[in-house]
Amino acid sequence: MNSKNHQRIYGILAGAILGSSLVGCGASASAPPSATANLAKGVHLTVWSYWGMPEFGVVQQYAKKWAKAHGDTVTVLNESAVTGSYQFYGTAARAGKGPDVVVAMPHDNLGLFQEEGLLAPIPSNMIHPADYTATEVKAVTFGNAAYAYPMSVQTTALFYNKNMIKSPPKTWSQFVNDANRFGFGYAQHNLYYDFAFIGGMGGYIFGTHNGKLSAQDIGLASPGAIAGFKLIRAMDATYHWMNPNTTGAISLSNFTSGKIGMMIDGPWDITNDQKAKINLGIAPLPTLPNGKPATPFIGVQTVLVNQRSHNIPSAMALAQYLASVPEMEYFHVNADLPALVTLQNSSVVQSNPYDAAFLRQAKVGVPMPNIPQMQAVWSAMTEIANIIRGQVTPAVGARDFVNQVKKGIQIQQG
Repeated sequence: MNSKNHQRIYGILAGAILGSSLVGCGASASAPPSATANLAKGVHLTVWSYWGMPEFGVVQQYAKKWAKAHGDTVTVLNESAVTGSYQFYGTAARAGKGPDVVVAMPHDNLGLFQEEGLLAPIPSNMIHPADYTATEVKAVTFGNAAYAYPMSVQTTALFYNKNMIKSPPKTWSQFVNDANRFGFGYAQHNLYYDFAFIGGMGGYIFGTHNGKLSAQDIGLASPGAIAGFKLIRAMDATYHWMNPNTTGAISLSNFTSGKIGMMIDGPWDITNDQKAKINLGIAPLPTLPNGKPATPFIGVQTVLVNQRSHNIPSAMALAQYLASVPEMEYFHVNADLPALVTLQNSSVVQSNPYDAAFLRQAKVGVPMPNIPQMQAVWSAMTEIANIIRGQVTPAVGARDFVNQVKKGIQIQQG
């Protein structure tokens, strides 16, 4: 899922991985000797970046630095503006014309590519799960192997105007009082944002069986999911914080203009709020009516190696480098959280109140499912609008949602 396009999210999202440690937890500028000692020299690698500027500039700088140190050459291409860009990787890779390395691939895309054999598994001596959170490991793992390196992490949280709200609400009753008084909005038609309520009320997308996500167990019409949809509907019909036409863009405009005091948002809009001179505060979402925490989706930006690359060893070493050494540089230019735990725990990150809030929120978040069938879920989420508009009850809308997901999966399977 594109870190800069959460308003149009129709994107296509580890047990025992592995042995020794990942070098480059912010300290080293090269892969371990075991990973580089026997690499061929004079190799040319192509890197696609789904980050545009300014992140692209960092990727390009470090890729060329690595190539020079290893006697290789590298071409780094900015793919951020390519229509259908994530799936274009699959098209190119299948045809043998894909890049060697891909940077900033959202993890919910990985399942389809892994299933098709388009991702090279990471050797066990080139990654270590202890370097990452369990959520990040889960996001890139299929079976007992990791198929991409986590490089940054995103989630949503509660943005509030500190000129209106002195202390962020921690409970649902406090939240209702503040929302009634100061207003609240978010991209209510978008499952990416809605899942904070659906999951928090006990719903789920796919169940887990034998440690793996199962597309046979769709939880969007479970009692918990229906309770989540009821809560989402109530925000319009009962509390009147929004109307059925409220979008993420409208909510952002209302927030930056001071018309509302709270919204659900992510790090990609911090700059917009600051430009609008909003006295911005960020905090974890409040507990829900059931007393449990909201569970926003967590997205992991990843670095992967094309299984059909002619230079997998060199590509893997470069991928490892790009996912680790420049992490703080990425953090400084895009506000995403670094994936490496050592950097998350660093004073630079912990001392920033925005980052600290996102880290606290991420502890109760849920990684977006990374299996191929998640594409059918994104396509079917238009059913949420029917619930919000009151055209169907939450129970009927949830059932319709699941039926559309099942139809989409059948189409995927041919």
